[in-house]
This record gives sequence, C-alpha cells and structure tokens, in this order.
Amino acid sequence: MFYISFASSVDLYLAVTTSILSLIGSLIIVALNLRFPDYRKNFFRKLIFILSIYDAILSFLFLIPGEKNQGFCTFQGYAIVWLGSMPAYISLSISVITYLNVSKNWSVYRLKKISNKLHIASVIVATVLTCFTIGFAESVHFPFTNWCFIKGRFMLGAFYVLIWICTIVSTILYINIVKQIRFVYKTIEQMTNLVDKRRKRDNLKVQMRMSTIPLSLVLTWLIASIRRSREIFFPDSEQNSTLNILHSLTNPLQGFFDCVVFVAFSSYSRQKLKELVCCKEPKENPDMTRDTSFDDDEREL
Repeated sequence: MFYISFASSVDLYLAVTTSILSLIGSLIIVALNLRFPDYRKNFFRKLIFILSIYDAILSFLFLIPGEKNQGFCTFQGYAIVWLGSMPAYISLSISVITYLNVSKNWSVYRLKKISNKLHIASVIVATVLTCFTIGFAESVHFPFTNWCFIKGRFMLGAFYVLIWICTIVSTILYINIVKQIRFVYKTIEQMTNLVDKRRKRDNLKVQMRMSTIPLSLVLTWLIASIRRSREIFFPDSEQNSTLNILHSLTNPLQGFFDCVVFVAFSSYSRQKLKELVCCKEPKENPDMTRDTSFDDDEREL
C-alpha cells in the first residue's frame, strides 16, 4: 500500500514537473516570435509558433487537477483530446511543407498557400474528432496523473491511431528529405572535388534535426499509447508503476521537445534567445529580411 501511494506521488510530481518544462519550452518559442519581427518572417516559424501556442495551452491544462470538479474534468478531458491531437497534425503539416520545399522545389508562395490550408484542415479534423468523442466516451480522472482524459475503446482508434498515422507519415517524409539532402551534398562534392567542412557540418545538423522531429512525437505518445491500450484490453490488470512513471515523464513534454528541436538545434534561434534573455536590442539580420523557407547559414525549419 505504501509503495502504491509512493509511486502515485512520484507520478504526480513528474507530471507536474514535465508539464512546467513543456510550458516553459512553448513560451520560449512564443516569446521569440512575438519579440523579434524578423524571426517570424520565416513562415516555417509561423507554423512552429502556432504549434507552440497549442502546446502551451495543453501544458497549462496538464497542471490543473481535474478530479475535484466533474464539470471541469469533462472539459479538461475533451480539451486535451483537441489540443493533444493538434501538435501531431501540425507536425505532419510541417513535414509535408518541408518535403515539398526540399524534394519538389515548391516556391514560397505555393508553400504559404498550402500551409494555411493544412492548418485549417488540422483544426477541422481535431474538432470533428472531439465532437464524435462526446457521444462515445466519458472523461475520467486517472489516479496516477494530474489530469482527466477520455476513456474508451473509441479513443484508441480515433485518437491514438490518427496520431501514429501522422507520426509514421512524418517519419517517411523526413527520411526522403534526408536522402535528398545527402544526394545534393554528394553531387556538390563530386562536382567540386572538395570537402567543405562547413557544408558537411550543416548537412549533418539538418539530418539530426530532421530525425528529432518525428522522434519527439514517438517519445511523447509511445508510452501513453501502450498504457491506454493496456487499460482498454486488460481492464482488470493491476497498475504498472513503471509504465505510470514513464507516462507521467514523457506525455506532457511535447512543448519541451519542440523547443529543443526548433531552438536548441538552431544557431539563429539560440542567438535570438540570448538577445531575449539578456534584454539586448534586436539586431536586424540581412539574411532574414526576405521570406525564405530556410536560413542561409543552415537549412532552417
């Protein structure tokens, strides 16, 4: 009994801590976009800005206990369904746009048009999913977390399956993008007969960032999917404390992962973050005065 109580406390503290980390990471991206006009000229960052707003609201909801008020618990459960699915859909949109830019050489104008359509489609899909959920499932409080969530087999098919479809498709697209980048790099190397260390470094940096974007979705939703599947198909089984701890540790971290991918791995974003933290006047970057899909110093998402 003591072990169960201790494990429950650990899960709760982990859930709160990771939610705070995710909230901070999301707010950093939001602050960078609001503070620096030249930073948000890149429309890829606008998508990431929108993604971070959803992540910030979701992280804030994770911090509010939902067990004391059934009305709020119901709202929290359905809100998490809507907000939780949006990052996966927007991440898929970013991967599609990146693929069209790198592999199909689409113009910035065409990419802007399709990015707006993809965002609208993401909102529609998430809203329809949430509305259908109201009639097929109920919102309940899980004892090993701080929040309420929708319970039922419908959620496994409608929520988690769609998220994993987005994750798998994003992974396939990013694999193709990395292959294209490698091909371009090898072609340049063969034509010049030179090994440009800077280009090679930037090439490896892009590949690393490309791999971390779908990886962040996997880390966020893998344990949650396993745990929910276990609860649905084996409802009489005892709670697995290890699974509960891993769930509390990874599920709220979407905003933190996004901050790592889009800020920590970007030299330009790190520079802007230093200016933001140190309260320096923003410096106009001549390379960012035009709206490009990638930075000149590195292929910037």
